[in-house]
Amino acid sequence: MNVEKWRADVQAAAADLAGSFTTRFGFAPDEYVVGGPATAQELAGLAGLHGDALPAELLALYRVVAEVGLPDVGNGYWIHRPPLPGQDPGHPRRLSDGRPVVVFGSDGGGTLFALPGGAGGPVLAFSGGELSGGAYEAGCATPVAADLPTFLTAILHRIPDGLG
Repeated sequence: MNVEKWRADVQAAAADLAGSFTTRFGFAPDEYVVGGPATAQELAGLAGLHGDALPAELLALYRVVAEVGLPDVGNGYWIHRPPLPGQDPGHPRRLSDGRPVVVFGSDGGGTLFALPGGAGGPVLAFSGGELSGGAYEAGCATPVAADLPTFLTAILHRIPDGLG
């Protein structure tokens, strides 16, 4: 995936949505954020927190865009900014079956989005499961996209619909 193109496309789509939002929905839009690259310190914090479990595709995303905030797209989508060294956002880092995971985003309904640690894989949604001892209930980790590029493309395609 060309992350630079995705970032530019998200910026353009969000600007289009903001321009028509009040007319379409009857109230002003929230602020949309499509940030620039993560800092070297943030990337170091992410690597320090996850080590070898950090998926390469997530690192590639953060090297181009550190955060995204689209509160008026569906239920809202956020890609969380990486933590600084020594910071821990408190997200689960493993499933109850022992598999490592890296939480990178959320929606406006409390769902967290994560990737399996290591070589990547499907984007998982954590919603309604139990967190015990720092591990999220494996049976409640639901695949929502085949991989990170598919997930990001789906968000891009939802932007024109706004709250719809």
